[in-house]
Amino acid sequence: MRRILIFVIGIPVLYVSLMFGASEFGGEVATLLRPEQDGGVKNVRVWIVDAGDDSLVEHGDSSSFWIKQLNSQPEISLIRDGEEKKYFAEPDANAHDLYHRLRREKYGIADRIVEIGSFGSQAVDTCIYAPVRLRKE
Repeated sequence: MRRILIFVIGIPVLYVSLMFGASEFGGEVATLLRPEQDGGVKNVRVWIVDAGDDSLVEHGDSSSFWIKQLNSQPEISLIRDGEEKKYFAEPDANAHDLYHRLRREKYGIADRIVEIGSFGSQAVDTCIYAPVRLRKE
């Protein structure tokens, strides 16, 4: 009975620890100051990649409130390297494959762990999230 209990508790704890460790300690993590529908702001930890002079993040699909509102309010803030920076943001569906390629290059094994741990939902072919291009003000 004790072994079953250890297994039932241990596997979920191991899974959560592995996913958290890979996502938080697998490379650079920025904090997106994501506007909420109620007017507030939620701090969301995201992976960020650089594509030339721009950066790309991916958090939410194209129907997410914060992504939809970028058409009328394109300014967004991100805390990167301990400093809050402002960007002009726009959804960029054409950058989906680029984002995933750059993410794999930058985050390596952590990216692969998150992809496997999400049962493939984070893989380039199955991901439903919308990349957002960030341009410095």
